[in-house]
Amino acid sequence: MPTAADTVRTARTRARISQSALARRAGVAQSTVSRIESDDLDPTWSTMQALLLAAGWAAEPTRTDAADLISAPSAARAITTHLRRGDEEAGIRDLTEAVGRLKRFVSQSALEVPQWVIREPHTPVPDRTWQTFLATAFAYALEGATVSIPAWMRDVPALDRETALGDDPSPEFRAWLRERTPAVFRAKNLLSRAEDWAIA
Repeated sequence: MPTAADTVRTARTRARISQSALARRAGVAQSTVSRIESDDLDPTWSTMQALLLAAGWAAEPTRTDAADLISAPSAARAITTHLRRGDEEAGIRDLTEAVGRLKRFVSQSALEVPQWVIREPHTPVPDRTWQTFLATAFAYALEGATVSIPAWMRDVPALDRETALGDDPSPEFRAWLRERTPAVFRAKNLLSRAEDWAIA
């Protein structure tokens, strides 16, 4: 399935117009078109529709199970924003939500996991621990899926020491947590229970 970046770029180039011409026609900033085409921005449906119409295309949306998924690049951007604001709890919530939705999709949907969901983030999370958690948690969500785990998730380096997101656990809690941590996390020196990734 083509990404928003591919779709907008293809529509614009087939219409033989520049980014600035497309932006004028659609009533958006040229920088918005540039960021979408470089895959730095996931457009809203209304923006996507405006851009496609401005390039002479029409798009009729059909909802699938994948509509509720949050891509790894989107999760990485949200986590980065939260970390810059010093709000680790919001980063944990967003990562949990993205991974929980993907895990539920893998277990309940007959559709294949879309590539746009598991594509490597254009800009990784600037914190090594968080980047390792992002890649490993998405790999964990893909267990049992028909899609192969991408190299960026599989090959992320393990942390130097056992780490859990949030507060540093006491030695007793750390031992308890280690026993309940899935193998994919333990292999990267991450501590996290399977139930921590479930969403309602």
